Amino acid sequence: MSEQDIRERARAIINSSENSVLITQDEHGFPHPRTMWTAGVDDDFTTYFVTGRPLLKIHQVEANNKVCCFWTQVDGKSIGWNYAHIKGEASVSDDQALRDRFWNDMLKDYFPQGKDDPNFVVLVIKPKELMVMDSHKYPLDKIEF
Repeated sequence: MSEQDIRERARAIINSSENSVLITQDEHGFPHPRTMWTAGVDDDFTTYFVTGRPLLKIHQVEANNKVCCFWTQVDGKSIGWNYAHIKGEASVSDDQALRDRFWNDMLKDYFPQGKDDPNFVVLVIKPKELMVMDSHKYPLDKIEF
């Protein structure tokens, strides 16, 4: 399987799902999953989430920046068997260009000062590994960055 094919299959799964599960590690080293709206995924699979600076996930990323993002393909109204996930390293950014890029008016409830709200940050995930499950074969198709 070519790397380009794996990327295209992963992109189809990610594009079918509005949300991702972002998994950080808690203070005891256990996984801490939560559903997140995927703000964006670049061509190189750098992934972005918008969130609030005082939230637990930010403290967890600052303590251990190794995270996982997991998308399940949605087929009509049902969730399919196909999934893609990225293991990567997260960082917290208050870069105004990123805040402008991902701002939308639905965020006003969380950030009343708008895209300039000091608590509005972007979580940036730089991928280290991409895996795709869409063929029921093992091992899963994988790309390392």
